[in-house]
Amino acid sequence: MNLDQQTMRARSRQRRVGSAILRAIEIGCWSGGILAIVFVALISWNSVTFQSKAAKRLGSLKQLPVQKKIFQPGDPFGRISIPRLGVSAMVAEGVDETTLRHAVGHFPESAVPETPGTVALAGHRDTFFRGLANVRIKDLVLLETPSGKYQYEVVRTAVVGPQHVELVQPSSESDLTLVTCFPFHYIGPAPDRFIVQALRIPTD
Repeated sequence: MNLDQQTMRARSRQRRVGSAILRAIEIGCWSGGILAIVFVALISWNSVTFQSKAAKRLGSLKQLPVQKKIFQPGDPFGRISIPRLGVSAMVAEGVDETTLRHAVGHFPESAVPETPGTVALAGHRDTFFRGLANVRIKDLVLLETPSGKYQYEVVRTAVVGPQHVELVQPSSESDLTLVTCFPFHYIGPAPDRFIVQALRIPTD
């Protein structure tokens, strides 16, 4: 076997190895893509199921006497909607990751709308609170709990660092604070928080 034949065979082996590696990479990419689609679909299905069950549970809580309406972590707290933005979601008690994956969360240490103080709610920027990217001053926010229906008007928005927790602390007014991560289109854990503050207005 001369030198040219050896060179050709070596190149042929290299091409076969290269093709095998590319094929393995292609299969890996397809498999990863399929798994990602299945994962997202599963999360979405779980979220829709939770929202449906929470809506039914909210209806049953309305039938309970006021003194028995004690929220436990994960319990349906109510429903929030911002009509102009098309935002509508069930609110559950707690702001842990499991709760926020399926619903908007109510900060347990914050007020309930039946009493004076700040009702503080948190939601993910890429799911339930995605529409907050387009919120405006004077937008109407509706909050329904087992005890009634309440209306709020947006009076302020702000971008703050995650350490500025004073914006969700109790107040003497009947107000509402919404919290989500910011920037809205940031890839990965967002560094800041987007705050929406609204004041209670009379219902018709």
